[in-house]
Amino acid sequence: MPKDLILLINEKAHERQKAGFDVINGSVGMMMLDDGSLPVASEIRSVLSRHVTDHDLSYSSVAGPKDYAEALRHWFLASDFDEVAKKGLFSVIATPGGTGALSLAFFASRTAHSILLFPSLDWPNYEAIAAGFGLEYASYELYDEGHFGLRSLEKQIKEILTNHDKAIVVINDPCENPTGYSLSASEWQSLASLLNQKELRGRVELIVDVAYIDYAEEKTRSALKEAVRCLSKETVTSFCFSFSKTFSFYGLRIGALAIYGQERSSVESRESLATGEARALWSVPNHMAMNAVTELISKKETFSSLKKNVEENRQLVARRAALFLSEADAVGLPYYPYKDGFFVTLRVKDAFGLAERLMKKDIFLAPVKTNGLRVALCALSEKKLRGLARAIKDTVEEEA
Repeated sequence: MPKDLILLINEKAHERQKAGFDVINGSVGMMMLDDGSLPVASEIRSVLSRHVTDHDLSYSSVAGPKDYAEALRHWFLASDFDEVAKKGLFSVIATPGGTGALSLAFFASRTAHSILLFPSLDWPNYEAIAAGFGLEYASYELYDEGHFGLRSLEKQIKEILTNHDKAIVVINDPCENPTGYSLSASEWQSLASLLNQKELRGRVELIVDVAYIDYAEEKTRSALKEAVRCLSKETVTSFCFSFSKTFSFYGLRIGALAIYGQERSSVESRESLATGEARALWSVPNHMAMNAVTELISKKETFSSLKKNVEENRQLVARRAALFLSEADAVGLPYYPYKDGFFVTLRVKDAFGLAERLMKKDIFLAPVKTNGLRVALCALSEKKLRGLARAIKDTVEEEA
């Protein structure tokens, strides 16, 4: 699979659109309003327009300003980690988007004999990032009878630790890309109990890709935070944040890696590794974007206004999901369990072949695995979604 296949499909869709064709472009994860515009709030555009001073255009530190780190932590995690941050147990390194955060997390967590564990249905860029660092990786089954595949994960961890010194578990939650699955509170607690097993302590790390956290219900965010705070003192957790999805800052590339643990030396060692690698990879993060985000989040009036805008966008995606899934059910188009977020993934036999056939009908969707064709609900209006499930089912049946 070409590492940039999804972006190539998106580019092809835009070329067809420019040529005057009526396309359905559900390939790439960008939140779009029904009129085809980005949902960038007026407050954001106003603040961005002012951040062109010398201070905005100069170099920042490699990790980014402390006020940005504080603003980001409070936006995504509220005050839950305030005390541990004061004790040096929660560190934030600014990155170019969620991809930058994942890159640093993979790099800083690895050891000479470690292995990354990805869900069987994942964002294909995980493998690309790991391969770029020469890191070994394997997968665990995402689902077990429609629920999180905890038994598969436990089996994989224990098998890996027979000949590796560490397993690095990657969880994309909530609103998993590409399926839209979110762990329940009980599933998060079961995961924490697994990682807290005596024989696993100190030999397992957790990386949580929370790029889509603002598109989940608050109870889902709370369950995640509570479970992470229940982990043993030997377990280090990395959070990979992105403002791309939250504020539609896709091109500005701004996010952060946050490292949390109960032993300061472990947090500091990973912070040092991550900061050193950031310096080598991209030097410094986007100073203008960090300053703008900090201003937006730090002011009470814009903070509450942005929270309202994000909630409106979340509800818009939820309505689109309800429409598409109801039509998929009606025509018998199978899909993997979905709860929230930008994407739903269809259960198919040959996603790459199906994507090719759909493109001939000007329907652009993203094959993420041989058995998974992703539909970007975030990018499609209700008008575009109506009848889409039927069109896909007809295309499947034509090949059969």
